[in-house]
Order: sequence, then C-alpha cells, then structure tokens
Amino acid sequence: MCRSQRRVCTVVLSVDGADAEVLHRSVLDEVAAIARRLGCRSAAELGGLPAAFTGDRVARLRRDLDEVIAFATAAQRTGWVLGDLAAAPRDHPVPVLDTPQGRLWAHPLHGFELHRDGRAQRVTELAGVPGTARRTALPVLIAPLVRAVARARLVEAYERGH
Repeated sequence: MCRSQRRVCTVVLSVDGADAEVLHRSVLDEVAAIARRLGCRSAAELGGLPAAFTGDRVARLRRDLDEVIAFATAAQRTGWVLGDLAAAPRDHPVPVLDTPQGRLWAHPLHGFELHRDGRAQRVTELAGVPGTARRTALPVLIAPLVRAVARARLVEAYERGH
C-alpha cells in the first residue's frame, strides 16, 4: 500500500500484549451482530470497543466464534476483498481507505467504489493495492480474528483510524 493511502475504520487485535492483526470495523460489527442473534455473549462484546478477553473468557470467545462461523457459512454471508483490504458491509457502504484520488468505500452489492467529487466509481483494481476486488465468504474475513484468539491468553480489540 502506498504511503499516501490511509486505512479508515480499522480495529487492532492485540494478542498477549502485542498487536497481531488489523481488521476493518465492519467485520467485527458483522461478527457481533450474528453473535447477538445466536446468543453468543462473548463474541457480541466485539461490537462495543475496546474489548478485552482473558482466561475463561478467551475460551468462551473461541466457542462463540465457532458458532458465528457455522452460521455465516450456512447463511452464505459475504464481504469484499481487494488485496489485503477486507470489509463486510451489511446494509450500507462503509469507508475503507483514503487515497489521493478519493475515499474508497465497500458497498454491500457493488463491491469497492471510489468516491470523489460527489460521484462513485466502481473499482476492481487500485494502484498500490495488489489483486482485484472479489466477493468473499465471511468466514474468510473472520479468519484473522480466529487466528488471534486461537493462540491467545489475552485478546484485546481497539479502534484505530477514524
């Protein structure tokens, strides 16, 4: 990613005191929304940041994430990926990246769009970001969270980049 590009609406996952993963806030929002519907209280807490899990709460979070992933798989929930940018816009577009050309948004139906001068232009590729835009299964977007929780004794999540 170019230095002139800045991610927005990001959440940092810290494992045992060290920053480990960065996710778009929409991914955690979707995890929390599904968790609330399923009655998974630990994973639902990810909707209100900052959040911290230690001891038995980490084990509960692991179990909750298994349930969220099972539901997301069965319901065929998706999000969007462009290079290492990933977002899970549910009902409305979410901002993802500020660029010199404008702000990149993830739209639930159209994928990535570059907004500038009051117009939105659909984007399949973006300079400085490798790869092409594609719809992706929500469990793939949740994977960095699952990896962080799997190896942690302490998991913390806090917002960055608003």
